[in-house]
Amino acid sequence: MPAAAGLKMWVVFGKTGRWCSRANGLRTRVLAVVGAAACLLAGAVQAADVLATFSLPAGFEGKVVSWSATPLDLPPDADVLSAMIIAPEALAGPWTVTLETRHYLVSAFSDVEVFELTVTLAAEPATQAHEVPLLSLEAAVAYACEGGEICGFEDAPTRLGFALPPGWAAEQPYFADLGEGARATEVSTVFFEDVEGDGGSVWFLNPVDWIEDDAGPCRDVAVGVLCTFDLGGTAEAGFAVIGPSLSLLPVAP
Repeated sequence: MPAAAGLKMWVVFGKTGRWCSRANGLRTRVLAVVGAAACLLAGAVQAADVLATFSLPAGFEGKVVSWSATPLDLPPDADVLSAMIIAPEALAGPWTVTLETRHYLVSAFSDVEVFELTVTLAAEPATQAHEVPLLSLEAAVAYACEGGEICGFEDAPTRLGFALPPGWAAEQPYFADLGEGARATEVSTVFFEDVEGDGGSVWFLNPVDWIEDDAGPCRDVAVGVLCTFDLGGTAEAGFAVIGPSLSLLPVAP
């Protein structure tokens, strides 16, 4: 487990076609909601209670999603995990929850979509309703295996070596920004089945703060961990090629 405390929480800043991506053009995939160092705003506010109902946009009303709300106005030394409000189970429909009056990032995750809203809850009205929109960004495909054979790749900037099965692709590998000028020591990227629309299998290499109990299982590999939402479909076949191939290339003389 890459996290020092054994916890993994997927930092989510946006949606590509199949997963979420980090800010500043750096991608990561993972089920939690926000990176503490990047998203916390200084200064707590006076809190009161509001009954808020969050719903999905038209066309997604019956989608089963996991809901969460992360305060964005916590002091810098706050425990973000403790402050997060998470629905106890996935819901097919709106989420109604009592929240304090403050600034939140509200997120909903299905198997293939991410919905996200930044909202400030005021004391009035005491009962509020908010629609949480679908996030949609284009995926950044850096490497693609388009032939009928397994493809090998070497990413010079990160020294990551890997192989992809036919029909799979990878985002640009990177060292995650941990905030306050710190960079991760392990390489991160996303390997995904390059299919039209949603539903393709995906593996995340060293996602930042991924919580396995919520997001999905992780497996140890030579360069860290590979994590996925679901081991069904073609995920196992993808891992069989990608997992053993992962390596760090020697430093050039």
